[in-house]
Amino acid sequence: MLLLLSGGFHGHGLAGHLHVGGGDAGGPGFVPILPLMVFVAVWGGSGYVLTRFSGMNMLAVVLICTLIALLLGCLMYAVLARVMTRYDSSMNKMDYEQAGQLGYISISAVDGAVGEMKYVLHGTMRSIGVRAETGQQLAKGDRVIILKVDKGMAVVTLFEREIEQL
Repeated sequence: MLLLLSGGFHGHGLAGHLHVGGGDAGGPGFVPILPLMVFVAVWGGSGYVLTRFSGMNMLAVVLICTLIALLLGCLMYAVLARVMTRYDSSMNKMDYEQAGQLGYISISAVDGAVGEMKYVLHGTMRSIGVRAETGQQLAKGDRVIILKVDKGMAVVTLFEREIEQL
């Protein structure tokens, strides 16, 4: 009965699945169901054992059972939070910024023509179109740096030119 009543509190009511408490927003929810179930089970089990096999009064049994159940419920929550968020990586806009990426020319471009460059972003080989500036020659295999991306076309400079300026 306690689990049914607590359904609205932790986001899993009888009327379906409800997202409450940030469980889908990159972290564990406010009160997940499994630690709550561990709390209730440990509280009831330890209460039964203490009332059946010890001579303590009811108030002491309730306090001890609550402490034990809270400790194990919090331990379960900590373990679940660590396991579930271990490989969670939130997307950051700067992680996908193309400007500053180092790559190489895969299709050459000469004097205003369009070519292609390849670069690695997050372990994935990607390609983007490049346009050679007037008088610029981008040969196949040249290492280049993306300066900016304008309408899907990368503005690049030769990597060796940038190294010489340093």
